[in-house]
Parts: sequence; C-alpha cells; structure tokens
Amino acid sequence: MNDLVQRPSRRGMRFRLPLAALLLASVAATSGRASEDWAQVDLAGATCGDGSPWHFFLRQGDPKRLAIWFAAGGTCWDTATCETASVRLATEPLPADGLFDAARLDNPLRNFTIVLLPGCTADAHIGQRTADYRRADGSHLTIAHQGARNTRTALDYLAAQQIAPTTLLVGGESDGAIAAGFWASEIGDRWAGAELVVLGDAAGGYRTRGANAALRQWGVLEVLPASSAYVDPAQIFFESFYIAAGERHPAARLGQVNHANDAFQRRTLDALGTPLVGLAKPMQCNMNEVRINTPGFHSFMVPGTQHELLSTNAIYGARCEAQSLLAWVDDLIAGRAVETHWCDGTLALHTSRNPPPL
Repeated sequence: MNDLVQRPSRRGMRFRLPLAALLLASVAATSGRASEDWAQVDLAGATCGDGSPWHFFLRQGDPKRLAIWFAAGGTCWDTATCETASVRLATEPLPADGLFDAARLDNPLRNFTIVLLPGCTADAHIGQRTADYRRADGSHLTIAHQGARNTRTALDYLAAQQIAPTTLLVGGESDGAIAAGFWASEIGDRWAGAELVVLGDAAGGYRTRGANAALRQWGVLEVLPASSAYVDPAQIFFESFYIAAGERHPAARLGQVNHANDAFQRRTLDALGTPLVGLAKPMQCNMNEVRINTPGFHSFMVPGTQHELLSTNAIYGARCEAQSLLAWVDDLIAGRAVETHWCDGTLALHTSRNPPPL
C-alpha cells in the first residue's frame, strides 16, 4: 500500500483535554512531551520500523468510557513499496477534528477517555516480524514490522492502571481501521466487562490476494488465534478480522464507514495488484460478507472519492438519504438500533437491518 505511506500532513490539529486524574501519577513518570491536553507516554522496548522510539497519547475523559484509536500510519510489504515508506513516528499535531473535536457538544466521543496509538511500523499496527528487503543494487532495507509489539505494550500499560470502562470503543482510520478489527478480539478479552464497540473508517475495499500476501509478509497469518474466520490462511483478508471479532464477542457492536469510490483505496488496490475503476460494488461484497457472518455488524457508505470520514469534519455533514452519519455513529456507540446504509451518489444501494444477497 505505497499510497498509505505517503499521507499528507493533517491540517490545523490541536489538543483540548487534560490527562485523566486516574492515570496522572503513572503517566508523569513515563511521559515525554505533552501537547496541550494530551499526555505522551513513552514505553521501553516500543519502537518504529526504523528502530526509533514509539509512544502513544492519552487524553482525559470519563474513565468509564474508553476509546482506543489506531491512527493511520502507512504500510508497505515489498521492496518497491517499502523503499518510499516513511516509518518514523510522525511529529505533526494530533487530530482535533471529527470525533476528536472535544469542543463539539454533538461529538459522540466528546466525553471519552481517548488512547491514540500512532503507526510507524508500516504494518497497520499488526506486524510481528522484521523483514529484510533487497534492492535492485543488492543493498538491503530492513524494516521492523513490529506493530503488534507496540500495541501490546500499550495495552499492558493501560491494564496496569486498572482502568475499568463500561463502554469500550476500538476504532481507527485507513490502515488503523484494519488494526481496529484485528485487535478488537484481544482488547475485548482484556476488558471483558465492558460493552465493546468496533468502528473502522476508510478500509472496506481491500479484498485482494495482495492483502493476504501483505499479512503473510508482516508475519500475521502464523500467529492468529483459533477462529472459523481463520481456518484457511489463503482466504484471510482484512474483513476476516471483523468476522473473528464478532465471533469472539457476539454481543459486540461493529461498524465500518467508507466513501463509495475512495480514490486512496483504489490507488492502494492498484499497488496490491487489483486495479479497479469503481469501488462501490466490491466494497458492498466485502461488507456483505462481514454482515452475513457477523450479526452485530453494520456499515455506512456515502458518496465521494475522499478517504477518511471519522477523524475529519465530514462526519458532521455526511448523509445517506435521510440518515446522517453522525447520528448513525452516535447510535452505534450508544447501543441503539442501527441499520446498514449504502449510497454511492446515484442511488441508495441498501437500507435494511438484514444483509442483501451477494
């Protein structure tokens, strides 16, 4: 996904909330630079793909309402894509738009404690091996695809703080949405007393053999837990993670949102060896597969070629016919009934609690 490693800088992002008092004493001993109302937490042994230190961020909210969010970080899986990959930890400001805008009273996450996990291992936060890529001139490029190590280190840290949320959101955008599905099963196990909500943004179209090959390159396929979604290693795709999460946690509420013809996803599919002119129909099939196998899963598709929705202010205006995306996300998080909504700019493809036929 070489397009995923060349992300433009985010615009105008600032921070707003102080660190939760619940975590203050522990974080004070381990944190690096704080940025306004976020606290940076540095962890021993956690590194980026190039060996530089990795850290994550915490922002105060209700300790009973916890959101663990996987930020987009970019991915690569071969010499061509990794040659141009930037795997150092981003120093740009963290998001303050969309679901991160604490000033908006209508923001469903406004009062949540938020854990933001940056990505810099080029593996969607899920890699478990260090890869050596050989260039055409014979030289080597080594990337530590060790996103799983970083995530587990952060989760262990949080568990040690004895946080006991009653509502637990696991979310992410772009390659972070892949991570949200992957980690939902384990995070749900760690905080088994919480209502689990899983919400991915802008990663619903990656059904391709290239995605399976990337998972193998990152060392993921060999370490997956027992699940009917993982029986055939050759048939494991990013959607499989959401199916496995729903199987592991049947009461969980799961969702994905996408632009119908996301140009970023199409470019990534091209790099993965599956070029597409239109994304809406293949994305329907992907979301259908998850829905058929996972009763608690619903999806929301809006017209457009843009990439992310939830971490941008597009969430506050996006609609599929009469249904607003903001209200849909709010209902999903709150546990109210939601339906699947698909609009591709010309027609409403589906609005029903039941999955349409493939």
